[in-house]
Amino acid sequence: MFQFLVQGALVRVQEFVDGNRYFKVMGLFILGFYIGRRRMYADLENHKRLLRKTAITGFTIGVPLSLVYAWSAVNGHPLGTPMHDILYLVSVYLMGLAYMSALCLIYLRSRNGAFWRWMAAPGRMALTNYIGQSVIGMFLFYGIGMGLGASFGLTQTEVTALCVFVFQVLLSSLWLRYCQFGPLEWIWRMLNYGKKLRLKNKK
Repeated sequence: MFQFLVQGALVRVQEFVDGNRYFKVMGLFILGFYIGRRRMYADLENHKRLLRKTAITGFTIGVPLSLVYAWSAVNGHPLGTPMHDILYLVSVYLMGLAYMSALCLIYLRSRNGAFWRWMAAPGRMALTNYIGQSVIGMFLFYGIGMGLGASFGLTQTEVTALCVFVFQVLLSSLWLRYCQFGPLEWIWRMLNYGKKLRLKNKK
C-alpha cells in the first residue's frame, strides 16, 4: 500500500510539472493572500459591485475559453501544447473567480437560509473533509479497498460523491457540537501557534 501511495504521489508531481500547474497554484496562493489581507470575505456587502463584475466577466470570457480548451484536449492539442497550457491557465482563473463571485452573490441574497447553516459545519472542517474525501474515495474506488472504480459509470460516481458529501455534512455538524475544531484543523492550529489548544467545547 505504501508503495502504491508513493507511486501515485510521484505521478501527481509529474502531472503538476508537465502541465505547468505551478503557475496556477502559486497565482492562486498570492490571490488568496491578497483577499485575506484585504479581508474582502468579511465584508461582502460592500464588494457586491466588484463581485458582479467578476462573475459577468469571468463567465463571459471563461466559458468560451473552457470550450476551446476542451476541444483542444479532445483533438490532441491542434493549436500546440503552449497554447493549450495557456488556455487552461486563463480559463481556470476566470471560471474559478466567476464561480466564487456568483456563490458570494447568492449567499448575500439568502444568507439566513437553512442551506448556509448546514454548509457552515463542513466549511469549518474543510481540511478534515478534504483529506477525508481522498481517503474514502481511495477505499471505495481503488484496488487497495473495494475496487469499485473500474465498474462504476459517471452517474454512479456522481451519486457516490454526493452521498459522501452528505455524510460529511452530517458528521461535521455532529462533531462540532462537542468540539471547537475538526481533528486536522486542531492539529494544524497547534502547529501554527506552537502550543496545545483545547479541542472540546466548554460545557
